[in-house]
Amino acid sequence: MLIEDLRYKLRPENIVGTPREIRLGRRDRGRMMVVDRNSGSATDHVVADLPLMLEPGDVVVLNNSKRIPGVLHGRTAKGGKVELRFVEVNVDGTGLCRVFPMHDTAPRSVVTLNDGGEIEIVEFGITKYGLARVRPIVGSLRQMLVDQGTPILGFFYDGMWNTEHLNPFYATEEGTVESPLAGLHFTPDLVDRLKSARVKVCFVTLHSVGSWLPFIEEKIEDHEMMEEFFRIPIETASTINAARDRGKRVVACGSTSLRALESAVDSAGVLKAKEGKTGLYISPSYKFGVVDGYFTNFHQYQTSLLVLDCAFAGTENVMQAYREASRRGYEFYEFGDAIFYR
Repeated sequence: MLIEDLRYKLRPENIVGTPREIRLGRRDRGRMMVVDRNSGSATDHVVADLPLMLEPGDVVVLNNSKRIPGVLHGRTAKGGKVELRFVEVNVDGTGLCRVFPMHDTAPRSVVTLNDGGEIEIVEFGITKYGLARVRPIVGSLRQMLVDQGTPILGFFYDGMWNTEHLNPFYATEEGTVESPLAGLHFTPDLVDRLKSARVKVCFVTLHSVGSWLPFIEEKIEDHEMMEEFFRIPIETASTINAARDRGKRVVACGSTSLRALESAVDSAGVLKAKEGKTGLYISPSYKFGVVDGYFTNFHQYQTSLLVLDCAFAGTENVMQAYREASRRGYEFYEFGDAIFYR
């Protein structure tokens, strides 16, 4: 299959760039399209209706990864402005980033940050994207990002939103420069109502790496994911395995939760408590082992996220849902509406 086969069209009114809590008053007031994976039918709801779509004993899985700013600005030794847009901050204190522009930089050159501190470029040409490995001359790269960095934002944002607007309210595990954005639909009240409906709510951790990088392959089968840290706690594995033994559904909130779960399930369908790195790439040939429902955003074209959607719900179902969503005035991308494949 070609990535071009997943192209779709939007109208200007389908793009929104303001957080829901500002635009709608609270995060769970956005619309939610519910898609039946068997029939392909799509019905209109709101996110606050999610407890009505589930049964007692079902499990909703949320990713508690917490985002920090991911962009630093500075100047080269020749005085030229430069942006460091990070993909990953490593435990050894180094980071992977895109350097733009590159013409005044080279291995062992130094970028002086606008608000203090120096970053050395260790090497270029990392991964197929030609990323740079960098390290701080003195101090902590993570702290530099927290103190003076700005969030990674797309072209469609209406303002310079801070990380408060880009993190789910339940995010606790700091370690990524990208948010698990499907979680931005949730509010404490929505989680309380799920629990009141006797739906189990549990957490995994997956720190997303490089989801803003473009899908550059023509054939979706040729794509490879960058490895990402994930953790499945013992209590989450136990809750999910018990629910599956009773015939209950497991609903992943966002692609990150889904990939974390599918990275830890064995051939018998048993979820393992596990911690490590995963490079799992889910495309339409993939056989799902543990996830029965998938709550997520409307994703951009030419991303592994849209490929995953098609793997879970069927390519024609997803493409038809996206066409209908555009026609019905749904809002797309990070601050837009939700879609629930069941």
